[in-house]
Amino acid sequence: MIPVHLHIRSTIQSKDEWDDAIEQNEVGEFEVRDGQWVLRYWENKGTAEEVRTVVKAGENEVTVIRQGAITYRQTYRPGHETGSLIHTPAGESEMRVRTLDYRRDKRDNGGVILFSFRLHMGEEEMGQYQLQIEWTEGTERP
Repeated sequence: MIPVHLHIRSTIQSKDEWDDAIEQNEVGEFEVRDGQWVLRYWENKGTAEEVRTVVKAGENEVTVIRQGAITYRQTYRPGHETGSLIHTPAGESEMRVRTLDYRRDKRDNGGVILFSFRLHMGEEEMGQYQLQIEWTEGTERP
């Protein structure tokens, strides 16, 4: 595993307007396994809200696995609708996504994964989301 610094940007569009982006900076790990890029990182590490996240980016799809205060496994494949169950402290709900776009790009000392999707929770449409995960290899902050 290669130590990495991650910059995660999540943007939500509701009613044809892009809302403010949510940005996170995390420390994690990167490896290539069976042709997939695997990123691991922890949010709120050491707290009751701790969530371990694994992102597996293949050539044609990306899978996000979260375990902890929020738990789900969701695959994003352009042009397809996929679903999963999401478990939160408030209960369980069905999550469905229609993936609009996905791409990944590896650079010398890092890379980026970018995908967008429409999200439904239960019967409610939550809007269009865009998630960008960018990482830089090393133990020093970029």
